[in-house]
Amino acid sequence: MMMRTAIVALGLLAGFNAPGMAQPLFSDDFQDGDAEGWRGDAGRGDVRVTEYAGNFSLRLRRNAWVAAATRIPAGQEVRVSADFAAEGLEGEDSCRLETSFDGQGWIEIGRIADGQDDAVTLTSVAGNLPASETARAMLVRLRAAGNAANDTCWVDNIRVTGQTPLAALTPALSAQTLLAAAPLQGPYATTVFAAPDAAPTPAVGLNGRLVLAAPHSADHFALLLDEFNAASGADGLDELPAFAIDLVSDGGDLVPVQRGPQRGVHPEWEWIFQPGRIWDGGDGEGWMRAALPVALQERNANCVQNGLMSFLYRATGEVSHAVVQIGAQTCAYLQFDLLARLPVSFEPGAITGAEAVRQAWRSESAARLPRSPLGDLALAHPQIDLAEIGSPLEVTPENMTAFGLVADGRFYAGDCPTRQGPDPYCDVTPLPSYSVAKSVVGGIGLMRLEQLYPGARQARIADYVPQCTAERWGDVTFEQALDMVTGNYTSDVYDLDEASAPTWDFLTVETHAEKVERACAMHPRQAEPGTTWVYHTTDTYLLGTAMQAYLRQQSGVADADFYDTLLVPIWQSLNLSPLAMQTRRTRDAEAQTFTGWGLTLTADDMARMALFLQAGGVIDGQAWLDRGLLAAALQQNPDDRGLPAIEDNLRYRAGFWAYNAGNYLGCDHDVWIPTMSGYGGISVTLIPNGHVYLYASDGREFSWRRAAAQSFAIQPFCEAVP
Repeated sequence: MMMRTAIVALGLLAGFNAPGMAQPLFSDDFQDGDAEGWRGDAGRGDVRVTEYAGNFSLRLRRNAWVAAATRIPAGQEVRVSADFAAEGLEGEDSCRLETSFDGQGWIEIGRIADGQDDAVTLTSVAGNLPASETARAMLVRLRAAGNAANDTCWVDNIRVTGQTPLAALTPALSAQTLLAAAPLQGPYATTVFAAPDAAPTPAVGLNGRLVLAAPHSADHFALLLDEFNAASGADGLDELPAFAIDLVSDGGDLVPVQRGPQRGVHPEWEWIFQPGRIWDGGDGEGWMRAALPVALQERNANCVQNGLMSFLYRATGEVSHAVVQIGAQTCAYLQFDLLARLPVSFEPGAITGAEAVRQAWRSESAARLPRSPLGDLALAHPQIDLAEIGSPLEVTPENMTAFGLVADGRFYAGDCPTRQGPDPYCDVTPLPSYSVAKSVVGGIGLMRLEQLYPGARQARIADYVPQCTAERWGDVTFEQALDMVTGNYTSDVYDLDEASAPTWDFLTVETHAEKVERACAMHPRQAEPGTTWVYHTTDTYLLGTAMQAYLRQQSGVADADFYDTLLVPIWQSLNLSPLAMQTRRTRDAEAQTFTGWGLTLTADDMARMALFLQAGGVIDGQAWLDRGLLAAALQQNPDDRGLPAIEDNLRYRAGFWAYNAGNYLGCDHDVWIPTMSGYGGISVTLIPNGHVYLYASDGREFSWRRAAAQSFAIQPFCEAVP
């Protein structure tokens, strides 16, 4: 049997293939509908590409197998991964991922077997292979090891990545490099951007404005993934925007005054600066060292590229160049490594409101959940299997940005891995929300509006969004828009509408007039509101538009902003980070909140938002949210589960997903677990025992049952769920 080649070619810009930089060597998701490049033997079975709910995968039956070749560079550690679903496996039957360097001896990377074959659930398998001193070819084999015609394996998302071992990273960022007297030698180990344990706090703080006067091209830029071919049309993809950021030091902490995405004129990127550190670098000649976690966020989008910045400073206000290294992201479609030396300047001086900034930073830090390494959870609860939390069988490690379990009043956190080592500022790493915002902004926003103005949930979209005609929207309520049961859709097949060209057009236009016009008119009326669930970000955008108009009418405040009025006071009462105090908006005078996406948050922000919901929306005895709508979202009302979403074991209600884990956990009844979910692989799961499991990743992996099972082992909750 011979099948056609479908290996995704991922290009490199500037040819930067330096140590530590992970690079894709091979990948295939079969979304082009064929399986080019895979050759093998159908045996007595069958091999073909199949489609389910818009997703294509390769199906192998009985004892069929296929293999494809890739080349492994010298010195590269290799990670191989794939997602399997299966049906009909019994006894020793299995679906296997294997590799070989000679076509004769095969190394098993992983398998799924009997008990993992519900025909729906994708299970990730992955493994690592050591580096070789010479370049060599490698075969990847997908195999159905069955003995009956109904033994079926579906495989998807095959990926091979190579990375030079972290030990080969540059271990120091010298003063000479920062002073531009020596060439950049990166990529640098992330440890060079962190204060050593014994480093003394400098005698002189750092207060003033750090400036990059003009955009600056990266010295090295390696494009690792570019699904939408941004490199061919983007203007300045490898260029860093100009910035002017005020900095205030507080002991050894260095706090940017401006937090969150810094809106500017650059066509691609907006900076995010987060609190870092200053220390006596021991470099002599009066130099001290500063470091900040930084990120680039796409203009008009939510994708985040995470990095680190370091520079030297003197008491006189003199500064060195700043070195910036990007080596991580939460972005499913655009990934790159970047290294740049920026000609920054510094304007020393007192910052207006500096003491208030320091006090706010101290309050923010004190309000965070107590944080412990994930390993401490196993010490506190030895009955759990720690490997099941953040399991590589659920989320491929190279796709993970941050994860952790909140239990016992603590945040048990995993590392924030980057391609150059753990992020030393993991507690403030900025994470995109994507559709977690549908729960937080749309869901909590309507709960707050209903609590303030009872009956708001039954208000009609067309009454508050004049661009939406009565024919399509006159009988659609705010609550139905939040539930995505408007009756307006083009196709009720999951994700076809959301992944369509009109939706992409809606997402990319920048003004409210353009967005609302498209959202109102995009889909025809096909069903009675409340009867058919179809996932639409446009519905949530219209909800936000309508809530803002409703708030203005009810409050009598003509320019009231629903995000600032309904949600920011809650976040302030919880003392969340300044990231949470702002959201993506249209780039015009209306500055309309996106509602369905666009928040940037820390992991702690996400965790404490979830805990606030689990506490009934109450802070210090004050109820902030409508109890009935919150109970529906959290699956606390057995008569109000919401409509099936994709499959019967999944529901969608009030902007929240829910999964029926009863059978998986061994309970004798349904156990619905609500979760907030974001594009690419972001989950904030509100476990019924009061725990929260969350992760931010970008491999399109949405799986958290294993972690929920470990939470169950700590504190069972079968009987706690109505």
